[in-house]
Amino acid sequence: MKSKPIFLTLIAALLAATSVAWAHEKVKLSGYVVDVMCAADHTKDQAEEATKFASEHTKSCGLMEDCVKSGYGVFADGKWYPFDAKGNELAKAMFEKTKKEKNIKVTVEGMKHDGKILVEKITEEQ
Repeated sequence: MKSKPIFLTLIAALLAATSVAWAHEKVKLSGYVVDVMCAADHTKDQAEEATKFASEHTKSCGLMEDCVKSGYGVFADGKWYPFDAKGNELAKAMFEKTKKEKNIKVTVEGMKHDGKILVEKITEEQ
């Protein structure tokens, strides 16, 4: 009889893991990282306008204290995708490392979940 509760627990864990996997959509986005504070006025822009704004966003702005505190996201295909905490850390590190002042195009890989990107990797495009 002791094996039945263990079996049911294993089934429940398997179902929970499966539902988490289905809830996360794998994504690979190409675009421009912008801090949340600067992006706020542009998230509803037309795709072309949003992309132009994002490409002109500067490294120095992205590293300002208030901008860093607001977090980051990426404009890709004219749409805004905010990052999770790990993505914010990776975006800040990318801004600190890049030699470019603007037109900092990146590839963001991760999982889309609840309107955010759970970032696994940010790579600056050359």
